[in-house]
Amino acid sequence: MNTYHDVLIIGAGPAGSPLAMALAHGGKRVLLVEKSAGPGGTCLFEGCIPSKIFRETARRLRELRQADEFGLHIPAEVQLDWPAVQARKRAILEHRSKAALQRLQLIPGLEYRQGRASFLDSNSACIESEAGNPATIQFGQAVIATGSVPFHPAIEGIEHPRVLNSEAILDIESLPEELLIIGAGPIGVELGQIFRTLGSRVSVLETAPHILGSVDAELSQRLQQHMQAQGIDIQTHCQVDSIKPAGSDKAKLRVNYRYRIDGEEKRYQDADTVLLVTGRRANVTGLGLENTGVKHGIHGIEVNEQLETDDHGIFAVGDVIGQPMFAHWATAQALALARHLLGLPAVFPYPASNTAVIFSEPELAMAGLTEAQAHLAGIRTEVARYDFSQDARAQISGTDNGMLKIIFDHTSHQVVGVQAMVENAGNLMGEAALLIKAGISIEILAAAIHPHPTLIESFAQAVRAVLGRTTPAQHY
Repeated sequence: MNTYHDVLIIGAGPAGSPLAMALAHGGKRVLLVEKSAGPGGTCLFEGCIPSKIFRETARRLRELRQADEFGLHIPAEVQLDWPAVQARKRAILEHRSKAALQRLQLIPGLEYRQGRASFLDSNSACIESEAGNPATIQFGQAVIATGSVPFHPAIEGIEHPRVLNSEAILDIESLPEELLIIGAGPIGVELGQIFRTLGSRVSVLETAPHILGSVDAELSQRLQQHMQAQGIDIQTHCQVDSIKPAGSDKAKLRVNYRYRIDGEEKRYQDADTVLLVTGRRANVTGLGLENTGVKHGIHGIEVNEQLETDDHGIFAVGDVIGQPMFAHWATAQALALARHLLGLPAVFPYPASNTAVIFSEPELAMAGLTEAQAHLAGIRTEVARYDFSQDARAQISGTDNGMLKIIFDHTSHQVVGVQAMVENAGNLMGEAALLIKAGISIEILAAAIHPHPTLIESFAQAVRAVLGRTTPAQHY
């Protein structure tokens, strides 16, 4: 085993793995260390992928229940086989992790080790495998890509075994009858709709005035109304105080909270399972950062514009440096950092050009700035809107409950933000990202020929209406 490496990378998730591959291809001797069973990180094992596997099952079940609307009559009620859903999830995760490991092992100059890495000083670290056997290695540079972990607020009773976080609920052996979710961010919204579709009674408690606090308010409120129409009970302005057994009923938990509108009213709700999704925090435990000059706080590890910490030669990337916490964002940062460490020109991503998808039903996707964010940035904007209730493709698919918003600069007419709520909205964000990154004006967008009937033609329809060249064309 090599004891010296040009670059030590701690964490083999969406940031660490592509960074290691890019550096090794560039001629660096790289050691990639991952404490989990295989490469993939939170996205693969406890986040993006497993939750979307559940969502796909829920989507297909919902479509089967709606089959009559499409002239399809299914003779018997569809039964959910939850153990089979879990088995499918495990098989997909195992396949993807093994494939990722094989790709890493084929690259010359890249060594992958399973174990825990902790800094001994600014140029050495201890790598300890699951079996023990610690080994000391030296490095020229290091990158921390350890991601994030669920944040648990100081609520009495959260240690109860039926109070689960967003990672633990993905491994449950049976569906909850009553699921109470604390937190209405993206994870809470996604999982709430999934479990409601699969058959659980779902309720949500949120501290803020509405769900998805950082998302465009108009669209998040519209999604909130849709969720309530699906039978999900949502209460906002709530502060949870404690979680305790519900009296003599040992099968239930009682969540005590304060409803804070026009004073403060004490309330409670009972459920057999509680899901705690109150955000995530940087994963820095056990890294030995105290042996280095790396600084970190509640928002994560502190870095400069090139992702370098206060300890020269040690960098950090992805969730571990704070918001925004998205797999694709971490990968974009990692690829820029790879070019920087290889001595090549590098353009690091900036939040105003980021994209995101909330896998709700319907999906809520965004690129660039919202109206509120543009206002805070001092940009005078206008908004082009398109209601998907008039859209041919949305009507055909039976998913016409949604809206598109294109935010553009009042003076230059350049697009600075796009938000969409419609099923498959995530597929629209590729064009949105290009519009924002390239500084495309709404005049150019209006002149672009989009295929019909598709959801993407809504982009041109929205801005043509604003420009007054024509009203949105109607197709039959």
